[in-house]
Amino acid sequence: MTRLSRNERGHTYVEFLVVVVPFFLFVMCVLQSALLQFADLAVERAASVAARSAVVVLDDDPKFYGGEPRDAVLPGGQREAAVRRGAANVLAALPAGADADKSSQLTVTFASGAGGQSTSRFDPASPVTVRVAYLFRCGVPIARKIMCHTAGSGAEGGENFARIEAEATLPNQGARYAYGGGQ
Repeated sequence: MTRLSRNERGHTYVEFLVVVVPFFLFVMCVLQSALLQFADLAVERAASVAARSAVVVLDDDPKFYGGEPRDAVLPGGQREAAVRRGAANVLAALPAGADADKSSQLTVTFASGAGGQSTSRFDPASPVTVRVAYLFRCGVPIARKIMCHTAGSGAEGGENFARIEAEATLPNQGARYAYGGGQ
């Protein structure tokens, strides 16, 4: 028995595991944090681009938007789709993960001002606020269980997501665009 108590074989492996497992977890969490920060910046930029798109699209000629009235965003309408495309183009830079189509994870809404109520009509000189929400799929093993939560009703297969939101406001300058060339 005294010989076994003095046997130090294998203690290096145990010490290695005690150090490596937490370090590996730390590295994975740092990587997931970097991806989340990148996604946060992309969503902020998407909100900015969507607001810029909205101030151009809102007062554009109705004939380019299926006859939708000026300064109005109809749910599912062509003006809304144009603003949504602006936001989606920015989010295309995010890692694809398992989905190639990010539009199902993107929500674009409009408000009457910063922090204001949702609206679909704007005055020509009022501020336009666009809110963008995106469900970012966390993909780093182990860290996604710690840093992200499961969203949805299970349609995503229990994947872990982080909901990232941003909003941007720009003045609606009410610019009536004139098209040349007989359009």
